[in-house]
Amino acid sequence: MDYLLFAFGLLLLVGGGELLVQSGIALAHKLRLSPLIIGILLMGIGTSLPELSASLSAILSNPPAPDIAFGNVIGSNISNILFILGLAALIHPIRINKENFRRDGLFILLSAMMLGVIMAFGYLDSIIGVFLLLSITGYFMICYDKQEEDEATKAKTHVKLKKSAAWLAFFAILGIAGIVWGADLLVDTASKIANTFGIPKSVIGLTLIAFGTSLPEVTVSVVAAIHRQSAIAFGNVVGSNIANIFLIVGSMGIVRAVDVPKMWTSYSIMAFVTVLLLICGIWGKIPRWMGGVFLIAYGGYVYYLF
Repeated sequence: MDYLLFAFGLLLLVGGGELLVQSGIALAHKLRLSPLIIGILLMGIGTSLPELSASLSAILSNPPAPDIAFGNVIGSNISNILFILGLAALIHPIRINKENFRRDGLFILLSAMMLGVIMAFGYLDSIIGVFLLLSITGYFMICYDKQEEDEATKAKTHVKLKKSAAWLAFFAILGIAGIVWGADLLVDTASKIANTFGIPKSVIGLTLIAFGTSLPEVTVSVVAAIHRQSAIAFGNVVGSNIANIFLIVGSMGIVRAVDVPKMWTSYSIMAFVTVLLLICGIWGKIPRWMGGVFLIAYGGYVYYLF
């Protein structure tokens, strides 16, 4: 049964990713938005739901586990850049709109700096949480820029545009639900299968569970790369990384005040790869060879963790 559920979870991931990407592109046409904006707002936030669920569960546990919650956020941001963008670029080189990235790059840099300030302060409460949530709200408002509608006309889609925006939004949400449910099934069944073969729970936690919450981002970016929608693949990661800090850490502060663990080594790695992402944005592309370098670097990071 576990093997069947594992296969079903994988099917949900792939099917949900395909539905989300195609309906998201069509929705971009309907709302006169660029695929990059759809990737950031709809897919980036939607695929961050597993991280949000895992971090809030860790914070609300008794006793709270802020090291797991913050480790999930930092580790997810690292894997999003090195593994997901690396894999997507390896499938198809990523082109980045340098003009649009000025805005997105500023916010992803501010989010990383804000996490460093919070870690240095050593305490997270509702005041900081509200500030972070207001920050991401401001980002959403800035993202809604009608001047980017010309880019939307360049996107190709297999979804019939006869569907209304409401139906397309419903299909996109359905895709998100399939991705999140599929990821949950994969993690749960893979954990049981690993236990059957006697793999230590510590190894499962460090690898399978931590990576499992990033499976939705992996699915969306890979499907987008296969369809040569690099703006969506890139926007998905940018939106997810911004949401991981502003939305998830902000929500954590709202639900419970906690001491922030000093995870400076992991944070430094996250800050470094964030700067690397900014350099790629200024350059305007992530070629295949750099995608390979990203994947090798991620393998080195996992090896370092062990």
